[in-house]
Amino acid sequence: MSIGIALSGGWLKGAAHIGVLQALKEENITIDYISGTSSGSIVAALYASGYSPNSILTLFNIYSKQIMNFDKKIVMRLVTNFSNTIKTSESILNGDMIEMIIEHSLGNKKIYNINQIQMPLAIPSVDINTGKIIYFLNKEVDEENNDNIRAFNNACYEYTGSIAGIVRASCSYPVLFSTRKYKGYHLIDGGIRVNTPVSILKKMGADKIISVSFNGLKNNNNCMLNTAIKALDIIGREMNEEEIINADINIIPNIQSSDISNTNCINIYANLGYSTTKNMIKKLKMI
Repeated sequence: MSIGIALSGGWLKGAAHIGVLQALKEENITIDYISGTSSGSIVAALYASGYSPNSILTLFNIYSKQIMNFDKKIVMRLVTNFSNTIKTSESILNGDMIEMIIEHSLGNKKIYNINQIQMPLAIPSVDINTGKIIYFLNKEVDEENNDNIRAFNNACYEYTGSIAGIVRASCSYPVLFSTRKYKGYHLIDGGIRVNTPVSILKKMGADKIISVSFNGLKNNNNCMLNTAIKALDIIGREMNEEEIINADINIIPNIQSSDISNTNCINIYANLGYSTTKNMIKKLKMI
């Protein structure tokens, strides 16, 4: 029996995925398929390429502050409403840094294209012009299998592409990060339509699926960044619930609130993912 795991987006809360994977590893629960959206795509790509959970946590701690570094000039232009001075290639947060980190990290393993990764991997993004889900995969799907799953309406599959660019595209929250161009698409965060990519794992052939997701952002700090995250979280919540019900078991680390710019919480979130999974081991071993 093969097991897949779907890792949702959640900004820095995505560090909880690392703890989940560490707990599963310690309990000898083997992951055969993996998918991830946004911050989940970072963890999924690194894990599928052979990085251990501990190594991924180290990378999160090293690079998170650089990714979350605001471009103050662009923020000021937004605040003063000079939107016509902001180029489409600009972003508030450093999307290029995400791409550079993945390119460097996987380059150390001589991995540059998604089709070089051995573990079956799926990363969704969304074309801002059409609303179409673009699934980047390294294993062909059975087009006749599970065609009744709603998530595959208005979707297409790509089996090649720079893994660094793919991850960056899946992390590209509108306004906060610029879009990532690929084959005529203008790609944004996959969480707009499929924040916890469960169905694609079924399509790829996984027998049982574990999903890892989070409750909505509850922090009352309504800065521009957190407000944008909350708004998009509301938009994607209903679609995400329809994905989660296709999983055999759902892990929800109990992160009550999250200031997504607080990089000091990474180890806390990883530990919450770890402890939540450990508390569910009996159920997980029964799937």
